[in-house]
Amino acid sequence: MVQIAKTFTEQVSTSAYLIDLFYIVPTMGTFLAVFALALIDCGLVSSKHVIDTLAQKLVSAFIAGASFLVGGYAIWMWQFNQAFSVPDGLQRSFADWWLFGRYLKVYAQNVDPAVVPGLETQQIFVAFFFAYAALLGAFVHSMGIGRMKPSATYILSAATGGVIMPVLAYLTWGPAGPLTNNGLHDFVGAFSVYMFVGTWAFILAWRLGPRIASTNSFNPQMFALGAMLLMWAIPMYCLGCGFLEPGVGYFGINYTTTGIGIVLCNIFASYAGGAISGAIIAYRKHKPVFAFFGPIAGYIACTASFDIALPWECLILAAMGPWVLLGTKALMTRLNVDDQKLVPLALGPSILSVLAAGVLGAGIHSGGVPGATGAYAFQHAHISFGMQCLGVVVTVGFSAVTGLILVFGIEKTIGLRVPRLIEQDGLDTWYWNEWRKSRKMRVSARARADYEMPESTDAGFR
Repeated sequence: MVQIAKTFTEQVSTSAYLIDLFYIVPTMGTFLAVFALALIDCGLVSSKHVIDTLAQKLVSAFIAGASFLVGGYAIWMWQFNQAFSVPDGLQRSFADWWLFGRYLKVYAQNVDPAVVPGLETQQIFVAFFFAYAALLGAFVHSMGIGRMKPSATYILSAATGGVIMPVLAYLTWGPAGPLTNNGLHDFVGAFSVYMFVGTWAFILAWRLGPRIASTNSFNPQMFALGAMLLMWAIPMYCLGCGFLEPGVGYFGINYTTTGIGIVLCNIFASYAGGAISGAIIAYRKHKPVFAFFGPIAGYIACTASFDIALPWECLILAAMGPWVLLGTKALMTRLNVDDQKLVPLALGPSILSVLAAGVLGAGIHSGGVPGATGAYAFQHAHISFGMQCLGVVVTVGFSAVTGLILVFGIEKTIGLRVPRLIEQDGLDTWYWNEWRKSRKMRVSARARADYEMPESTDAGFR
């Protein structure tokens, strides 16, 4: 006799499915950003690295996503168990949400909503985080594009998706983490995405050394297509950085009161502010790359404030983003660190973003979880400039320590950078061509030899 599992209609109501669809769109938008980043990178490398760039980008993204699935969501969900004083909160979170956890083995309609309300939405949020981790894996590949060993890239991507990003998200992106529950504020991921990416990119650029000048190139058409595709993806995934409560409203990820309409207006206002400043720089320097990175720098400069600022505030704040990018780029040149893309674009504007959020949002209620009491009561905390500064110190410090440990560990064991001959010939030839098999036998010894690398030139920026 076939036994039919009990169905709880509240889990699969029309309202529940509409919320599910709301989060599916940001999930796809986040993964769309991976492809946009691939096109941007293909526009900034020599044609002999393009196939490898596309292949490594995709593999890095999926490795980071798969690593996150193992236990990353359980780490992030731990904060909610803490908020409701669940005994053995971390252990219980893993039992529920790791890859083989109980709530990734059941259908939502068969689970009592009194036990886990909105289970299907939470399962979709796992996929959203998978795409989030995949984007970070793609960024890791970008940090050493054309010169970092694939094995090193994949190890760093796995560590990022499986450990680094979940811990940073637990600390800085969610309503009940140890920092956010005390007033630290973020919205899109200024701490756990852009500040982390900028810090690791600096470390990797320093340890990898300059690129070989002859291997650089600039394909403006492909670069521009990637930048515009990224601008298309950003509004999609930004709206997933909050909680949609039917009949109540929309809240930022730290449970700040906000609205979908204002957030969307803020995103486009940030594009406009960044585009205007970026255009000024682009025309003055005769470099079109600034015209396309301008709106993105403006967006990053507002990532922590989209849910608490007004459109005119985002317009002004975003206009500062490209100038911070330009200043960070000049600093990188002075330090002779060969990264003219990720560090200037991610690190400087993200720090501007979180500090500005401490000013624009000072005193605004945030943190806590609906239904919790005491130290985790809904909106019991207040945004403050001091907590934002602490967030910068914690994020940069954590990112720097983990980055240095991993990078030096890889450097001293399997090696960080491909040999000069492989970089000069092109990664496509060595990794994706049958010719490599016989060629490698004759030149492998020479390829592994120590070498001095000349300072590179970045055709897109310099």
